[in-house]
Amino acid sequence: MRVVRAWLDALSEQGPADGLLLRRINRWGQLQDGRMSGAAVNERIRRLACAAGVPRADTFTAHGLRAGGPTEAAKAGTPVAFIAEHGRWSPMSPQVHEYVRAVDCWRDNPMRGIGL
Repeated sequence: MRVVRAWLDALSEQGPADGLLLRRINRWGQLQDGRMSGAAVNERIRRLACAAGVPRADTFTAHGLRAGGPTEAAKAGTPVAFIAEHGRWSPMSPQVHEYVRAVDCWRDNPMRGIGL
């Protein structure tokens, strides 16, 4: 939340802060009309991951941001309907169920807890 608030403050210094959160920025760092492209978001994610020294950062994409939240929410026991609503998916969306299924297969595994 601190990062989003700081970004909104920076946006308000340049003009209206309402509207799109991820806006186009030209190579001189100036805000432009319209949203960032998917390629621009991926490039930024990779650049930040590389700067942070994250292993294999050159393979990162923004999809991890989209998939990671539902997966972690499911691990924490959040009902799928709430996860879907928050992510703006239909509760029956195959996509939200793909993210949650990866968690459920371990949590609901009948072999869980059996010592070898």
